[in-house]
Order: sequence, then C-alpha cells, then structure tokens
Amino acid sequence: MAVITEAQLRICAHACITRYDRGEGDVATIIGSYVLDEQQRGQVLEIILSKRSDLVPSNVEDSSSGDILNEQEETVPWYSSIFRKKTV
Repeated sequence: MAVITEAQLRICAHACITRYDRGEGDVATIIGSYVLDEQQRGQVLEIILSKRSDLVPSNVEDSSSGDILNEQEETVPWYSSIFRKKTV
C-alpha cells in the first residue's frame, strides 16, 4: 500500500461525506469501498467526524466490504485506486 498524504486523506474524507449526502449508503460502507488500510480508514473516519459531528461513531459501524479490494496489489496511482467509478 502506497503512503497517502494528509491532503489525500482529506480529499477522500470529503468524497465520503459527499457520497453520504447523496444517499449512496452509510459511512462505513462508503469508506470500505476505497482501497485503504485499517490505519488510513481510521484517519479518514476521524476527518469525517471532525467535519460532520452529526455522523457519530455509533452510526458508523465497521464494514468489511472493502477487505477484498484492500488485499489487491496497488499498481496504479493512489487517486485511481481509491476513487473507483461507480457502476450501475
């Protein structure tokens, strides 16, 4: 897993908030859809909660939906790997 900067984590957190506001699912599922390790997921969650205190931790459950994706070898730039195009 490539090292992701603080700015990249903030971008991911804001993307998660946007997707949540659009009704694409709960926060845990949205975070789980990105290729992030557990530490990075925790950091993204902290940023989300600092921006949106209405998304309390009790509403955010751990999601394993991204576990399969996280086991893949990263061979593309970070932005291509975590921001996957949603298919219908």
